[in-house]
Amino acid sequence: MTGPARSERVMLRSPKRATNMGNFDLESGKRFMEEGDFVEGLRCFLASIDQDPGDPEAYVELFKAYHVAWEESGDPLVLDQMRKVALAGLKREPREDQRAFLKEGLDRTEEMIIAVQQAGEEAEHNSRKLPMFKDGP
Repeated sequence: MTGPARSERVMLRSPKRATNMGNFDLESGKRFMEEGDFVEGLRCFLASIDQDPGDPEAYVELFKAYHVAWEESGDPLVLDQMRKVALAGLKREPREDQRAFLKEGLDRTEEMIIAVQQAGEEAEHNSRKLPMFKDGP
């Protein structure tokens, strides 16, 4: 007989195996974050969510990684990702501590989004003002 035995094939398809692979990505992402490589951390957390979309811990860790990305880049699009991740994580039946973290993170993120929007509107408004006097002849 060629190929894996029937029991081995069933084992390869078991949900536990997929969860273990998701946990591998989750643990790898945590390690990358500890090492300061948030890009690889983000990649691993996204892969973990692909493997096990119901794991709230992956959303918590992904939110943390996006927060680091926001601090590094200041890119408002990262805030939008943070908001989406927090909302998705809250739908995954998180433990109470995870729920509190994601809820607080969501609230702070929404405040930052509003502040960025207001700053952008203010800058746009100021750029439209015409100077009353020109410098020089």
